[in-house]
Amino acid sequence: MSKIKQNGFPRRSFIKGIGLTSLTGALGAGAGYLVTGIPSAWAKPSSSQLINPPQETSIDGLLNVKINAQYGNFDLMGQQTHLRCFDNLPVGRTLRVKAGDTIRLRLNNKLPYDPLQEICTSIPTEEDNTPRGFNVTNMHVHGVHVSPKSPADNIFTLVRFQESEQYIYNIHKEHPPGTYFYHAHFHGSVALQVASGMTGALIIEGPIDDIAEIKACKEQVMCFQTPRYDDEGLCENYALLNQPGVTLINGQHKPSIRMKLGEVQRWRLVNASHMVNMNFYVDQHPLTALCFDGNPLKETRIQNKIVMVPGNRADVLIKASQTGEFAIFSNPVTASDTQEVAQAKHIANLIVEPQALDMPLYEGILKRPKSLEDITSKEITFGRRLEFGLSGAAGNKKYTINGEPFSCENAWQIPLNAVEEWEVYNHTAESHPFHIHVNPFQMVEGGGVAAGTWLDTVNLAPFERIRFRTRFETFTGTFVFHCHNLTHEDLGMMQAIEVVNT
Repeated sequence: MSKIKQNGFPRRSFIKGIGLTSLTGALGAGAGYLVTGIPSAWAKPSSSQLINPPQETSIDGLLNVKINAQYGNFDLMGQQTHLRCFDNLPVGRTLRVKAGDTIRLRLNNKLPYDPLQEICTSIPTEEDNTPRGFNVTNMHVHGVHVSPKSPADNIFTLVRFQESEQYIYNIHKEHPPGTYFYHAHFHGSVALQVASGMTGALIIEGPIDDIAEIKACKEQVMCFQTPRYDDEGLCENYALLNQPGVTLINGQHKPSIRMKLGEVQRWRLVNASHMVNMNFYVDQHPLTALCFDGNPLKETRIQNKIVMVPGNRADVLIKASQTGEFAIFSNPVTASDTQEVAQAKHIANLIVEPQALDMPLYEGILKRPKSLEDITSKEITFGRRLEFGLSGAAGNKKYTINGEPFSCENAWQIPLNAVEEWEVYNHTAESHPFHIHVNPFQMVEGGGVAAGTWLDTVNLAPFERIRFRTRFETFTGTFVFHCHNLTHEDLGMMQAIEVVNT
């Protein structure tokens, strides 16, 4: 056990944290806990300056990357933690490609052996809507328009102890450019693994990145996370996920972002939380929105606040207009978010230094791919009404869609190239961020966003409704839509779709 002690993790805590996991398997993985290349500020948490995650960039149209799902040891808010993560980092590496590139991502499961993996299947049934398989994993590229079939974005793939999965994502040359992200997505362990840190930003570049004023900007990648762990730095109890806690940015608590007076930066914002809604804003500094959920707007939009529910991303420009130190906040989106305090949450600081720059702030038209053309009422081939609900007694709640918890056995069949309008009702007192894989949708009403906005995730507030239109184009295969409060997804609030040729 000396190796564990040397890594700053006490023996008693380690054994307690194993739970149903094999102690022998955990020790066998011990040599892989510490890896090189961790930014020093994560190792020395006294640093307050924002750390951008390490980045992997495509070369000659190909990004070839290996990612290890493993336990990692790092300091969060002054406490030594031992959490599931990617490559011993509190947030995964940023993957950067261009539209038209290919990503070859090999996911290696270096987590300890889990006896429960033997009962995990790739075709979940209604009985599988319970927390399970915490050391079984896979990969989802959130918001990216790629095939749902293997070797691409198949979230029904199981990667068990010491197994690997080769994913290949072919990014279309007309793919919307913007900020996306990747995260673990095995049904039953999604919330726990994402809350622990198994997530990272994914950037797809396109015409918007060639605009001179935008290209000149320094970029800041900010992954908002809500890690939950006990007094010993462990997250082995699913009940921890519903506890209140702080929001970290790239594993840091209240980091500082430095700018020079007159400087313009591009901030890539990712709500990688497992459950926390955000209303992001910077004191005395408006934000110029470029993209939401990776989808460029028709033209830039000045906003004082950016609503971001779990799964949302936003690309914004910010210009330092005055010197001094300014707080960055995240308010609760609605008063019913019981996991949040009522007052503004101070999550970071902007420090504007007096050395003056004179950078132009881009405002104007943004080029968009054909896939983001407005969906007219004449295109609609079918309409649906969906109801998000809750059933069961306290302590045995099941979250449902149209009265049923998730099962792969009742996938909806939708013809390829169908264009549908959906109306989604929330019959509960909780927020349910709606997210769909593969194809984005265009808002008609609701969600606290402007009509016409293209998204893949939108807020579905308590007892309210949303309406949107979407095209089921390019790819056949089975994928899902679900609540992106990931504890709700694990407990059944998900529905399978099979897009078929007719």
